Amino acid sequence: MIADWFKTRRYFDTTKQKRTQTHIYQFPIKGGMIKRGITHPTSKTSFKIARPLVEGALRTFIRLEIRGRENLPQNGSVIAACNHLNLIDPPLHIISILPRDSIFMAKEELFQYWPIPVFRILMDIAEAFPVRRRGTPEERQQAIEFSESVLAEKLVFGMYPEGTRSKMGCLKEAYHGIAIVALRTGAPLIPVGIWGTEKLRGIGWLTRPKVIINFGKPFTLPPVQGEPTEEQLKELTEYIMGKIAAILPPEYRGRYKPC
Repeated sequence: MIADWFKTRRYFDTTKQKRTQTHIYQFPIKGGMIKRGITHPTSKTSFKIARPLVEGALRTFIRLEIRGRENLPQNGSVIAACNHLNLIDPPLHIISILPRDSIFMAKEELFQYWPIPVFRILMDIAEAFPVRRRGTPEERQQAIEFSESVLAEKLVFGMYPEGTRSKMGCLKEAYHGIAIVALRTGAPLIPVGIWGTEKLRGIGWLTRPKVIINFGKPFTLPPVQGEPTEEQLKELTEYIMGKIAAILPPEYRGRYKPC
């Protein structure tokens, strides 16, 4: 009943927002469908209203420090390759990338109104799109095509190569999707490391821990002739994760060696 109430409310009216593309992608989620075009989130009234509220609320519970933001290119397409420790990482990453527009790929569960609608509201405001970790080949292909469209618009495209947050507090084995997108688009990548949010569990919310987001230097993948093999994708993914490991403290690197 509460979910139905939220579905009938336009909590921030975005009907006047002009799409930069006429094509609308439809992403299935449990119990519904998410529609997305390619939009610049920071131009939306809802984003302008929500940003100071969200940032202010987050800074109440954490001490946020952003390092290396000068490494983020000021324009052009770029893939932000991020590690993931807590559900609040996506809003923090989006804030850290500002004033640039970014669109993140996020797990399907964040797009449910029930039991906590706030994540769905934030995902809609930020124009994030859902992906199923065990989706069909067609769903995976559509996610890749949407990623390519985001990068074609010269936006920052955010990905979590691990597919979900690490419950161990360190890097876990990553999927190959980020390597596929980088190869197909030729877009540069920038490693974005985050740590400290893993402490926001239980009474950790009362300790106001220090959270650090660290941007590394942009890099590109070496070219691959023809269709990449599974082994090549694995090697390229290892290379990407090594770049993320290099900007994290040693205890957060897990199985990956800095490169």
